[in-house]
Amino acid sequence: MKEAGKVIDQQLKSSLTRAGQTRTESTSTKTESSVRPGREHEYAINTLFTLLEDAFPLKFRRAFPSAEDQARAKSVWLQSLKEFSPRRILRAAKKAIDNTRFFPDLADIRELCKLRFDEYGLKEPLQAYYEACNASSQSRDYGWSHLAVYLAARETGWFMIRGEPQQTALPVFERNYEILCNRVLDGEDLEADITRALENTQTRSSTDCAEEAARKQQQALMKEQGIDPKGGRAAFLSIKDKLSRG
Repeated sequence: MKEAGKVIDQQLKSSLTRAGQTRTESTSTKTESSVRPGREHEYAINTLFTLLEDAFPLKFRRAFPSAEDQARAKSVWLQSLKEFSPRRILRAAKKAIDNTRFFPDLADIRELCKLRFDEYGLKEPLQAYYEACNASSQSRDYGWSHLAVYLAARETGWFMIRGEPQQTALPVFERNYEILCNRVLDGEDLEADITRALENTQTRSSTDCAEEAARKQQQALMKEQGIDPKGGRAAFLSIKDKLSRG
């Protein structure tokens, strides 16, 4: 079994290298769950089944006695695991082989694919948020527990981190932080742009809300005076001048 383990480790190392070589669409422009499985995912599932067969030969044959059974299972597993990167799927395979005596089913592999912060020296989102709030410096060179904390805070905005209540700032920070933590797990570029969450009234700053209210007030007054709010900058400046005069 020891020799078999070495063979499996070699296969996994080769598979992870191949999975990491193919550049897939970043989560900064599309969420993982919306990515259609491609060749990289198919390769990962095929490799996953090969690794499981090598590690659990008898149990594997009982679970998938025929080539037809394997083909059907691969199709189901592919659809279920497509939200995770190929690299993540293969790492889950290694965890399953290293840590269990039982043949893992699809639910086991899915669970092993999920983000676990402590495995990579990452703080839980709330702890990371408090670290950002209490940091004495906003510099990249500050002694952050992980670069992901600094990048998530920078993307969220230091004004929001320090100036907005937790119920407003935390959801924005948490979204950015989890994107970055997933990149850590998938071996991706941490500093690629993060698409900002769609703006909503719960995450907008008080300044934004005030500006929006003023804009609506201006538009309402323009309509009252028979001025088209979309009539161009000249009309806008005219009503703004009237407002400033009281």
